[in-house]
Amino acid sequence: MLRHLDLSPLIESDRKDIVSVALDIDPTKPEHQDNNPAYRIWLRNALRDTLEGLPKEERRAADNGARRILGFVEEHRALNGRGLAIFAGPDLWREYLLPVPLPNSARYGRPDVWPLLWAADEYEPCAVLAVFRDHARILMAYLGQTAVLDEEALVLDTSTWRFKAGRQPTFSRGTGVGASRGTQRDTFEARVEDHIRRFWAGVAEAAAHLVRESRIDRVVIGGPEEVASAVRDLLPDDVRARVVGIVHLPGYAGDAELRDRVLPVALAGKHRREEELVTEVLDRAAGRSGAVTGRPATLDALARKQVQILVVDRDVTGQVWQCGHCAFTSAVPITHCPTCGSPVEAVALPQVLPVLARRSGARISIVSGQPAARLRTHEGIGALLRYVTAAR
Repeated sequence: MLRHLDLSPLIESDRKDIVSVALDIDPTKPEHQDNNPAYRIWLRNALRDTLEGLPKEERRAADNGARRILGFVEEHRALNGRGLAIFAGPDLWREYLLPVPLPNSARYGRPDVWPLLWAADEYEPCAVLAVFRDHARILMAYLGQTAVLDEEALVLDTSTWRFKAGRQPTFSRGTGVGASRGTQRDTFEARVEDHIRRFWAGVAEAAAHLVRESRIDRVVIGGPEEVASAVRDLLPDDVRARVVGIVHLPGYAGDAELRDRVLPVALAGKHRREEELVTEVLDRAAGRSGAVTGRPATLDALARKQVQILVVDRDVTGQVWQCGHCAFTSAVPITHCPTCGSPVEAVALPQVLPVLARRSGARISIVSGQPAARLRTHEGIGALLRYVTAAR
């Protein structure tokens, strides 16, 4: 999921003195085009509210990081991106400028990588096959950008073929067999079509190798509809099942045009799968057949390392109570850990979910829109399980 963002040090960090900020700085939005864009106003207010909600000692420690972040954002008035995430603390400064907007958030304590995880999940890598009759490009699209992985052109050398389209030499006319010209042309064109299909088959084979090796879940095929459909049919069954759409592309479309045409189709395909995933979680949880919903049941399943896929509303909020000694986590307020007896602390749920999922070996799917709305009736969280324990 995080092909180009190494968030592991932040996810696994035990530090609790980090100011984490995520911003939507999209310059195309009208509210961000003033001399004092809306995101700066939001940031000032959010940092002030975050600091005011802290105990005096923590407020003093957080103030320096907050000032550094605010100074950076105000100094860099022309950031070349649409999303910005910053993590600041004593001897720590990390910034991530992304080509996609991030949901605004500001927190203190554990590093809050939740907005970055959502962006990486929302814009997870997608394979793009731009295929035409005589050339093809295989690309990887991720976080709103594209990278060409392979590019091929079909070259036909007909000089060694034994026939060509068109009228035959004088011999044909002299023997009265000139009428065979149509058959010759048909044979020639059939041979050209055979080479073209073999070219498409090679493109399909190369794309299948990329998709399998990179573990990509979504494929978009672009090009003339007839060509794109033919290449889709040439893909192996397991890869064809990952095709989420076909996009019409003009010949030799540039990267920017390709991205703008492909990204909406890829996102629509992802959101359809999110809807299917949430439906599966809710249906199976209702039937007690390999899924759970709600915070107590999901946290318990994470602790037991039962969770295969953790499904969470992007805008999930609220606190959990976690032991600083053994990491026991409770969805209900407690003062001491029932496992080791150590004191517990209240922590924002999004700040602890990434590390809980990692320790459980679970994959996180962060959903928004209608799937998230359905999940909110179950506290915004649920999971598909690897195995089911016997009822106690």
